[in-house]
Amino acid sequence: MPGRRGQQVYDWWSRHEGLLDRLYDLVFLGTQARLRARSVDALGLSAGDTALELGCGDGRSLHRLRTRVGPQGQVLAVDYSEGMVRRARERVREAGWENVHVLWGDAGRLPVDSPVDAVYASMAVSAMPDPATVAREARRLLRPGGRMAVLDARPFEEPWTALNRLVVPVSRLATDWNPEADVPGAMAATFDGVDLETHVWGTVFVASARASASADPEQRVIGQ
Repeated sequence: MPGRRGQQVYDWWSRHEGLLDRLYDLVFLGTQARLRARSVDALGLSAGDTALELGCGDGRSLHRLRTRVGPQGQVLAVDYSEGMVRRARERVREAGWENVHVLWGDAGRLPVDSPVDAVYASMAVSAMPDPATVAREARRLLRPGGRMAVLDARPFEEPWTALNRLVVPVSRLATDWNPEADVPGAMAATFDGVDLETHVWGTVFVASARASASADPEQRVIGQ
């Protein structure tokens, strides 16, 4: 289960969306909209699909997900921060999206048992205590052939590692970020393979994986 500090950090950010926008502007160096769209595209969603977002934050990705699945599809979103859940629900209510549902919960023990076509996470998994458990939970819920896509960040690599002396401690304090988290590695240990593309000098990445075409014996389906 996520720590109390992480919950408090994101409760604070939920009340300061303007500052959160500026933080993301720095992280993405002006490419935020493009990379968020690219990561959602990696899901390969179709009209009528069901998509699940982990660590949905204030709901800034919900519009893209809903657009891909259409009014006949469904979007489920989960976050551990009560403040973020409230803000995401406000966003849904203001938009009038009847097929988007925001839940409070832990991504390591999801409050969802129905199978989904896609699992998405944006700038969230690296702030969770155990990415490996998150990847396994995503795989448990994915239908055969479904995809998981993650947009996230990691420390600078050569020749920029000196910048980590400033970036890592500030990011830890500001977002409860875990720079040691190996999100692509956690996905690779759960899925057959991971497609990885990097951006912003290698610090931002999109990792995607597809569930095998055969059903997972551990996948729980309501009614069975």
